[in-house]
Amino acid sequence: MEDERVQGPTLKYRSATRLTAPWMETGARGSPGVSVQCRVEEVRGPECGCVTARLPGTAAAHVPETHPKCPAAALKPARVTLQLNRRYMRKWKILGKYFFSLSGGPQKARGSIIGNINDIEFGIAILNASISDDHSEGRVIDATISNIPRTLGPAMRKLISILNPIYWTTAHEIGEAVNGFTLTGGVFRRETQVEFATGEILRITHVARGMDSDGALLLDIVVNGHILQLPSNADISIKDYTEDYIQTGSGQLYAQSTRMFSIDKESVPYSWNHTISYDASKGKMPYLVETLHATAISALYHPLEELLVFRIQATIAKGERSNQCPQGFSLVSAGPYCADENECEVGNPCSHTCHNAMGTYYCSCPRGLTISADGRTCQDIDECLLEGHVCHDGQDCENTIGSYRCVMRCGRGFKRTADGFSCTDINECQDSHPCHQHCLNTVGSYRCVCEPGYQLRNRRCIDINECRQRVCRLDQRCKNTRGGYTCIDLCPSGMTKQGNGTCVDINECRDGTHQCRYNQICENTRGSYHCTCPRGYRSQGVGRPCVDINECEVRDTCQHECINTPGSHRCLCPAGYRLMTNGKTCQDIDECLEQNIQCGANRMCFNMRGSYQCIDTPCPPNYLRDSATGFCLKNCPPNDLECALSPYALEYKLLSLPFGIAANQDLIRLVAYTQDGIMHPRTTFLVVDEDATLPFALRDENMKGVLFTTRPLREPHTYRMKVRALSYSEDGGIEYQTTFIVYIAVSAYPY
Repeated sequence: MEDERVQGPTLKYRSATRLTAPWMETGARGSPGVSVQCRVEEVRGPECGCVTARLPGTAAAHVPETHPKCPAAALKPARVTLQLNRRYMRKWKILGKYFFSLSGGPQKARGSIIGNINDIEFGIAILNASISDDHSEGRVIDATISNIPRTLGPAMRKLISILNPIYWTTAHEIGEAVNGFTLTGGVFRRETQVEFATGEILRITHVARGMDSDGALLLDIVVNGHILQLPSNADISIKDYTEDYIQTGSGQLYAQSTRMFSIDKESVPYSWNHTISYDASKGKMPYLVETLHATAISALYHPLEELLVFRIQATIAKGERSNQCPQGFSLVSAGPYCADENECEVGNPCSHTCHNAMGTYYCSCPRGLTISADGRTCQDIDECLLEGHVCHDGQDCENTIGSYRCVMRCGRGFKRTADGFSCTDINECQDSHPCHQHCLNTVGSYRCVCEPGYQLRNRRCIDINECRQRVCRLDQRCKNTRGGYTCIDLCPSGMTKQGNGTCVDINECRDGTHQCRYNQICENTRGSYHCTCPRGYRSQGVGRPCVDINECEVRDTCQHECINTPGSHRCLCPAGYRLMTNGKTCQDIDECLEQNIQCGANRMCFNMRGSYQCIDTPCPPNYLRDSATGFCLKNCPPNDLECALSPYALEYKLLSLPFGIAANQDLIRLVAYTQDGIMHPRTTFLVVDEDATLPFALRDENMKGVLFTTRPLREPHTYRMKVRALSYSEDGGIEYQTTFIVYIAVSAYPY
């Protein structure tokens, strides 16, 4: 603890364990909460100096020196009463006399917690807390609560206000504001209600019994109710908050706070309100409203130790409107204090029942009604929609204001009687006039009827067009009328009447009365004709020549080349291709197969797209060509080591590809076989004399060599590659070698 110096030329200071009394008239011991009256003598004259001492939390007290040269006439007795701050305990020595201020508040707290949360009794939990000073941030409270069941511990992390009596009594006082200990001496009762946005309510009773001989605040805490249950692995953080303390009477305070905590970064609001009662003789707060600021809040739960750990910093200062009562309160000047306004008696803001509460009010509704969104008016609960009724099968639920009733369920076409206990037929013809012309009522339904010449369609009577039913003779023209028809003995246009009075069609195409010209074709129809164009031509209208359709202008008409012809077209293919039966696509001619090309010994016919080529495929010395496969297989003389180390087989692979194959496309898989014709299980492949200009590469995949493109094939060319396959025995030695000579021909066409 620092000592604070006071001004004066002969002033000394030191710490003292006991006070001396010459300047003390009351409060001889430094007990908390006393006023010390000190005799102060006013000294006049140039030779007398005046000492000014400022005690922490008080106004300046002018304490003079006693000087031997001061005339007695200059002395004037006076008495000053100082209210000393309880936060510090210091003894001041002024010319042999002691002056002091009082230390404030407990340095630790102890208590027990009993009750149940979420219907779980947790026995007796032990609360221990220590209070320390942080000169920049206020008082710091570190608290632990032991014996908290694992089923409740994670959820109780958000109940920081279970420590409210501790941080309120020890909060760092700013200005003239006082904390709970300064106001009550640590003896009070606090009733707290916590209400979560999800509907849970928890009530807490704190009884503070003052400090024990060790300077610890003693607390008894009872909790009862429900809190929002949280998983043990949920990340909880409690945001800084404020509490407004309102002086509501002598020895009575009301505090309220709306706070936020976050669960895995999702914010959840909850509200707290407190009612505090204490000994009225202790006086009142210096302000009508004081605000407590809670910051740097942390909350942890250790499941193995069943231990809750809290930390919080608290300061208390005058409220934002410290000498005005908040909304919901009115000023009582005799106190002064803020009395709760009974909003229910002033204008009754509720439509039904109003309940006054501290600083506010709430409305409630009779059974069967519920409060509306404005919180003041009641609206009917439709029990039928909420399925809160007990109507039986065969009954319907009928909502009424504030209740409901069960009535007979009537089928379609029936309605309930006034008493709701029976059903009667609905006469739809009288009630709703649903029909267009005539309505016939039936039991439970009705039937619409039309007059002759009309037919019923969607409850409307529509005139029947009898002329569509060929009701008149062939030599008559039918004229439809509303509800009937008339037959007229006239031939329609394009018809002529014969001698027997019947009408026959005029063939305009045959008698030359048509208007088709040039290459148009006339087609007769009954009573008329129309001009058509030959296949492959399109019409320009009556009397105008048909124009040839250029099919070659249509995309993808031919795969290679299109030649338009009058009324048609013809597709052509490049040399070495034939036109397929669809007349559109081209197919490569396999000259090697169809023309039976014989290239001679040690040569093979290589069919390429659009052509063919005889290529040399000789077998090296000491190799024989297998008649079945065409492979060159090694046939070494005995003891010929050089021959034995050479490749076992030589294969020629011929591959013909279209133009335009994209990069990274697999082309062929090479396989190495044993002498028994079985695919060797341990084989790697590599390109021999690799040419960087080749657009191909090789990779091993499942004991096969996959040849693939490295860039698009955009020009016709024939490539030659040499690939070697090395097959290994189980001990890692080379067992077989196979050489592949691969010829790849890229066509000039993409087909």
